[in-house]
Amino acid sequence: MLALAEIEPFPPRYNIAPTQPILIAIGGQEERPGANFLHRTALLARWGFIPAWVKDWRSFPLLYNARAETAAEKNSFRAAMRYRRCLVPASGFYEWRRRGKAKSEAYFLRPGDGMPFCFAGLMETWVGADGSEVDTAAILTTAANRRIAQIHERMPVVVAPADHTRWLNCRDNDPAAVADILYAANDDFFEPVRVSDRVNAVANTDPDIQRPIAEAEPLPTGTDAALDVQRKLL
Repeated sequence: MLALAEIEPFPPRYNIAPTQPILIAIGGQEERPGANFLHRTALLARWGFIPAWVKDWRSFPLLYNARAETAAEKNSFRAAMRYRRCLVPASGFYEWRRRGKAKSEAYFLRPGDGMPFCFAGLMETWVGADGSEVDTAAILTTAANRRIAQIHERMPVVVAPADHTRWLNCRDNDPAAVADILYAANDDFFEPVRVSDRVNAVANTDPDIQRPIAEAEPLPTGTDAALDVQRKLL
């Protein structure tokens, strides 16, 4: 999917939380003019972006997401949007449906075709005063499509395979040249699956946390779904 130059064996993980390492892919330029091979590199990065100008990361807020609409202007993400875009491979993501005082309901959002895909990401290598380095990353989000909006008003940006090279090619493509990528996936791309609240504990990392459970109440559809989201935002 990513045509990586090399990658070490990477075990499956079923419950990844901010501050933990995530797999990202960087690069994408041709090694030489006219070459067919794109040199892309895989590495592990801390899920929690630390801008290069931060002095003490321990006192800096946790930036695990970045709003796609404003990342190119924000001081924290501006340089990374121009020079250090990345892809974050995944098989799905978790989101919680919150309704007033009722207990939040956990959902696993997985592609309808069951295939892995990539989120749009930003990366930064933070260098400490002692010379230590930490690779960090954030995932870009956008306004949710109609289906995901039934659960949450935001969702991660999915980069279509046809746009991988353009997104990663920071040398030739500035943020304006890739702005058309930063939109929600089609309504039918993700399938919402109600899962147990075991996913709330990061210690639970077995594949059973993605096992579907019966829904107490069906998600709203059509106009009712849109109205439900509007009520949440008011």
